[in-house]
Amino acid sequence: MLRIFSSITSLKHPNDDNLAEKSTMPFFRDALQTKISQSHLTPSQLQYAIFGYLPTWVNHLMSLRNKIVRIFGFNVGMNSVKPGCDELKIGDTAGFLTVIEKSEDEIISYADDKHMTFYLSVRNHNNTVVISSLVNQKTIIGRIYVNAILPFHYIIARIMIHNAIKAKRI
Repeated sequence: MLRIFSSITSLKHPNDDNLAEKSTMPFFRDALQTKISQSHLTPSQLQYAIFGYLPTWVNHLMSLRNKIVRIFGFNVGMNSVKPGCDELKIGDTAGFLTVIEKSEDEIISYADDKHMTFYLSVRNHNNTVVISSLVNQKTIIGRIYVNAILPFHYIIARIMIHNAIKAKRI
C-alpha cells in the first residue's frame, strides 16, 4: 500500500510555514509534500483540488466519527473539509474549517473546540504542494482522540493527495 504513495513525502519538521508559530504544548504536527504539475494553482485552488473530492467512504467515516465524539463534547457541525469554491477568502469556510490566513503561497484554515484546535495549511512551494496539519490538544480527551485517529489520518490524507495526483488536479 505504501508504494502507491511513493510520490508523497512526509516532512519531519515542518517549520517554515505559518503554522509553526501557532503550536502550543501538547500538540501533534505533520506535513506531506508532493510535486505538482499545475504550479500556477493558488494555495486555495490546491486545497480545493485535494479536499474538494472526498471519497464517499470518507464522508461516511466522518459521519460515524461525529456521532461518537459528540458524546465527549466535540464540535461536530459538518462531515467534511470540502471547500465551497476553489478561491477562498479569509472568513470563508471549507467544510468545518474557517480560513484565517491567506497569502500568495499559503492558506490556513482552522477549527476550534474545548478539546483541541485543528489547523490546516496548504502551501504552494517550489513546484510542490505542502499540506500541513497542527492539532493543539487542550484536554486529555483531545489527546486520546488525536492518538485514536492517527492511523485514519495517515491513510486518508495520503489517499486524498494521491487521488488529486491521479486525476491530474494538482
